[in-house]
Amino acid sequence: MNATLTTYPIQGQKKKLPQVDFEALFGEPRGGLFSDCRELIKQYDFRYDILQGTSREQVFLRVLKTLAGDLEVAGTHRKQRWEDGWAENLNEFQRSNYDVTALIPKFVRPQEIIRLRGEYVRPVSSQFEVNVVKVLRCWMFKKWFQSIDHIYEFGCGTGHNLIDAASLFPNRPLFGLDWSQSSQKILRLLKEQHGLNVVGRNFNMLEPDSTFALRPRSGVFTVGAMEQLGGQFHKFVNYLLNQGPSVCVHVETLYELYDQQQLFDYVAAKYLEKRNYLRGLLDTLRILEREGRIQILAIFRTFGSLYHDGYSLVIWKPVEENR
Repeated sequence: MNATLTTYPIQGQKKKLPQVDFEALFGEPRGGLFSDCRELIKQYDFRYDILQGTSREQVFLRVLKTLAGDLEVAGTHRKQRWEDGWAENLNEFQRSNYDVTALIPKFVRPQEIIRLRGEYVRPVSSQFEVNVVKVLRCWMFKKWFQSIDHIYEFGCGTGHNLIDAASLFPNRPLFGLDWSQSSQKILRLLKEQHGLNVVGRNFNMLEPDSTFALRPRSGVFTVGAMEQLGGQFHKFVNYLLNQGPSVCVHVETLYELYDQQQLFDYVAAKYLEKRNYLRGLLDTLRILEREGRIQILAIFRTFGSLYHDGYSLVIWKPVEENR
C-alpha cells in the first residue's frame, strides 16, 4: 500500500491556511468557526507552497501517466483488500500499545501533493492532510451532530473518525458499521482500551440489512466510504430514506462538482471514472429533493489529495412526512 513519493522544486508562492480560509471552505461567516476548530487551527502547521510553472506541469504529468496506466477499480472484488488493509492497522494498533495514531488509514500518505482551491500545493507539514481533516471533522460534528442522540458511521474502517466524535460527545452512543471483521475488532479494542462508547457491527453498504434499525434522533455520516460504491449507491440511499435519520453527512468525492472544462478538474473526473468511484450521488439527491422526499442542507467542496477532491460534503435529511 506504500508508494514512492515524488519531490518537486520550490517554484511556488508560500501560503498558509488560516481560520478565515477554513470558514470559507465550510461556508461559515467570518469569525463564525467553533472555538474547538479555532484551537486546532492554532495547533497545527497549515503552511504550503502553490506549485507553479515546471513544478505544476510535473504534477499534471504524473497524474496523466497514472491515468494512462492500469488502475484497480472499486467493487465487491476488493473486499479482501479492505480486510487486509484494516488488519494491518489493527496489528499496528496492538503493537503500539493502542496508540490511536496507528489507526490512520495507509492510503493517507504523508508529504504528498494536495489539491486545494484549483491548485496543486505542497504542504510544509507531512501531516497537513490529516490535520485539515481533523478541523473538518470537528466542524462537522459540532455543526451537524450537536443535537443528535445517536451517531452512526457507515464504512467506518479503523474507527479513526469515531475517536473524534467520542472526544466531543463522550457520553453519546456511537456505532461503527463496516463489512470488514478487522474493523469490528478495532472498535472492540477502542472500547476496552480507551473507553469509547462505541459498538461495531458488520454491514455491507452494497446490500444494506433493512432489519438494522437506526435509533431515534440519529445522525449518519460517511467519510470516503460511498466512494467505493461507484454507481451502486441507490440501495444504501433508500435504506437511509426508510430509516429516517435526522441528518446524513457524506464526506466524499462528488463527481458532479468537477468543471470538466478545466484541466485541473478534468483529470480528477477521469480518475473517478477509471477507478469506478462514486458518481451520480449528488444528481440523485437533487432529484429526491425535487420530489419532496429529502432536503439538501448544504454542499461544500473543500480540498483533496493528489488525484481527486475526496473531502467534499453533501448534507441532507429525509423530509419528515415522507418517512
